[in-house]
Parts: sequence; C-alpha cells; structure tokens
Amino acid sequence: MARERVLIIDDNADIRSFLQDMILGPRGYVVTTATDGQSGLELALAQQPDLILLDVNMPRMTGLEVLEALVEHDFSAPVILMTFYGSENIAVQAFRLGVRDYVRKPFEVEEVLAAIDRALTESRLRRERERLMRQLAATNQQLQRRVTELGALHAIGQSVAAVLDLEKLLNRVVEAAVYLTRADDGGLFLVDEKSGELYLTAAQGFGKAQAQGMRLHVDDSLIGQVVKSGTPLRASTATGEIDLKVKTDYLVRSLLYVPLKVKDRVIGALGVANRVRNQTFTQDDQFRLSALADYAAIAIENARLYEATQEIVAAEVLKQTVVTLSHYINNPLTALSMSAQTLALAVKEGRVQGGGEIIARSVLFTEMKVEEISAVLSILQDLVSPKSTTYLGSIKMIDVEQQVKKRLNQIRKKYESRA
Repeated sequence: MARERVLIIDDNADIRSFLQDMILGPRGYVVTTATDGQSGLELALAQQPDLILLDVNMPRMTGLEVLEALVEHDFSAPVILMTFYGSENIAVQAFRLGVRDYVRKPFEVEEVLAAIDRALTESRLRRERERLMRQLAATNQQLQRRVTELGALHAIGQSVAAVLDLEKLLNRVVEAAVYLTRADDGGLFLVDEKSGELYLTAAQGFGKAQAQGMRLHVDDSLIGQVVKSGTPLRASTATGEIDLKVKTDYLVRSLLYVPLKVKDRVIGALGVANRVRNQTFTQDDQFRLSALADYAAIAIENARLYEATQEIVAAEVLKQTVVTLSHYINNPLTALSMSAQTLALAVKEGRVQGGGEIIARSVLFTEMKVEEISAVLSILQDLVSPKSTTYLGSIKMIDVEQQVKKRLNQIRKKYESRA
C-alpha cells in the first residue's frame, strides 16, 4: 500500500539501495534507512514505521539484539528478518521475539514483495480495527452527548410547559437558551400584532440600556428576517457574511436566532448572542435552540390562553357579584319606598294625630334600611379595593351572599333591641 513507512536496517549499502530504489520506492512506500543496529533502533522508536526490514549481522547491535530492545519498548509494527542461507536457527529465535516473516539473501523481488504484503496485511487489519474502534468510541460519545442533551431538553421542556404565568415562562425560556448554548446574551422577542414590530419580552445578559423598551422593525433587523422567513439564522463576524448589528448601540460577534412557531404561524423569535466571547454557534447549538423554541412556542400559547380564560372567569365572577349585591341593595330601597308611601298615606288620612309612634317606627325602619344599604355598599367597596384583588381573579367565587346575610342579621338584631 502506497505511503506506508518502511525502515531498512542493514549495514550493506547495496542491499539498502536495492530495496529502496528497486522495490519499495517505485511502489510508493516511504523509506528510511539505518546503517547499523543502534541507529536503526533509535529511528524505529522515534518514527514508529509501519514495517522494519532487519538484517541479522550488523555492527553495534545485532538483529536479535534490536528485536529484544523493540520487545522491551512494546513495539508493535511487523518486522521481516533478512538472513543468509544456513542461518535458519537464528530465524527461529527471531520468530520467538515476534518477527512476522523472513527472507534469505540473495532474494528475488517477488519474494520480498510477497513477504512485505503478508507482514503489512496483518498490520493494516490491526490499524483498520483500531480506527474503527476509535470511530465507534467517538460515535458512542457523540450519541451519549446527544442522549444527554435530549434528556436535558425534555426536562427543560416539561419545566417550561408547567409554567402558566407568562412573565415567568418567558424568563425561564431565555435562561434555558443561554444555558444550552453557553451564550453571553439571550432574548425572546414577540410580534406586536397591532404594530407588526418585535418587542423584547425577556432577556438575560443584556445591559439595561439595550434591553429596556427594545423594539425592532421586522423589515430592517436580523431577527426580523427570521420572523419573516420562518427559518433560523446563524452568523458570526468570522464568516464576514453579514453585519452583526442587532441595534445601533448593540453589536455582537456571533448570533443565533430561531423562530417561535405555533403551527404555521410565527409568533416571535428566540435568540442568543456572544457579545464578549469570540465563539461561533454550531449546528448542534441550532438544533438545541430550535427544540427549545418548539417547547416555548406551545407553552407561550398555552399561557396566553390561560390568561384569557382567567380574564373571562374574573369577568363572570364580577358579574355574578354585582347581580348579588344589586339584589341586596334593591330590597332595602324597595322597603324604604314602601315605608315612605305608608307614612305619606298615614299623614293624608290623619292617622298621625296625637302621637309619633308611627313616625318613630318609620324612622327606625328607615335607619335600619339605610344601614343595610351602607353595609352592602361597604362589601362592594371591598371588592374593588387593591387590597382585595383575590375577589376578582379567583376562579372560585367568594360567598358574597353569605357575608351580606351575616351583616344584615347583625343590623336587624341591633334594631330589634331598639324597637
């Protein structure tokens, strides 16, 4: 196989030249040579070649001594021993030291090539196995990271979906976006259906000057492009593709925006940016932020529906309360009207002469009814007081009738004792 590295260790210059120039070089092998055992060992340990062609008899270190040293250093590349006829006993010792094959001098080209191919085949298979194992390990790590990310996204999604308070929900979504992408800043923009502008509803990392009252036009802003197209936008100053000016006084080095969609309707956009760190956002960051945006869009819609439902419930509760109180106000007024008519008739018929008993009873009755009306109005005043907002927003209506009856009974007992 071309470009594999072969180290020739032989003190014979002719053999080194023959192997390098006639056999190995023309076939694409990268060849290094050594003239003795000691220098050959040093080259082998330093360069870690794919194959060694090793002579037996050399100065400074013999071939067997080189093999022993390689074994001590856990050298794993194959070695082919080059021997002369009659040195088969040495070859046996060499095999015990891990030699893959041997060729006898003088050798033929085909013989050497066959030995090299046999030796390198095992080495190639081992390298391929190691490569596949590394690839498998990397794939498993990537898969484990993705499983962890999906688990975190699922947990965050459940946490977001459980929040019905819109303000808390928006802040939690932005916090999750910054956490998942390791960004400097994060923001959530919603579409103002009246003006068509985008307004910042929640932010993290923004300065107060940038965040307060931030509104962006859809047609001339980067995040507006995302809302109009319904597709994510990922860019950085390194790409040089677009000007990363979010606002006149707010520049960033990299940004990532994804749309917030409910069915086919874009209701806003979720964005993160690196204002300080010179770090770009990746495809994985886009995947995580898009998944979070899907959770967030549904949760925002649910929170809006919940708030609308609460307003309807509150209005119905208030309506029922007013009807109940009106009943208790109208009754005393009717009684007062009848009392006044009775008194007027008594005067007309002359039944009030000689005593004020009828007038006294009428006055006492009038005082009681006025106090009853005052009590009902007091309850009505409590309902609209800022300190009693639980009356209006509660799904379960307070028992206004019970409270009115309680106060009226107290008033009537008071006047019965005066009668």
